[in-house]
Amino acid sequence: MLHIVDQFLPEQDMQALKELCEVHGELRQRLDSDNLFSWIPMAQGSPPARSPHSAEHQALMATYLDRALGPLMQRFAPNAVGVEWWCNTNNDLDWHIDKDEALAVESGSYQLPMLSTVFYPHSRCAGGELLIADSQPAQAGSPVGLPPFRSVISVPPIVNRLVIFSAGVLHRINPFEGERYSLAVNVWGQALRQDSP
Repeated sequence: MLHIVDQFLPEQDMQALKELCEVHGELRQRLDSDNLFSWIPMAQGSPPARSPHSAEHQALMATYLDRALGPLMQRFAPNAVGVEWWCNTNNDLDWHIDKDEALAVESGSYQLPMLSTVFYPHSRCAGGELLIADSQPAQAGSPVGLPPFRSVISVPPIVNRLVIFSAGVLHRINPFEGERYSLAVNVWGQALRQDSP
């Protein structure tokens, strides 16, 4: 599944999310990658919230989830227990599948989110497309590895665009020149390994 929504947020909400991505870019300079991912619980019994961000930025994300992503989450992932979020601020990423990173290292197998989302609060770049491979999606429990593919779907990073895609989808950020901020949210049906007792 690939779902794209343009003009997703009112204009007044865009600046705050752009600033959140700028702060995340600064955190990236100081913290290792394992400490850059935030968790927000969505269900009773879910692990507690964790984030390197200020209380103000965590409240901003809670509002974004409640008002903007909430209705779509109810449609595509009604049994979510929590969300993991981070920003990609002027960085590209090679081919990967969104997964529980700690469990993948520990077990060598995929544990997948229910769905992945990418939102663009700021983009002034040449390139930087979200590339989605035409491969078969990875399955939960299958060994970690990248499947072969022959073609891609290219989604330009247009400001105020939300992209939602299914679990197990191989994707990457195309290299670019300029500025490109994206807010990534993975919606989970179970706790992540690092948050499990």
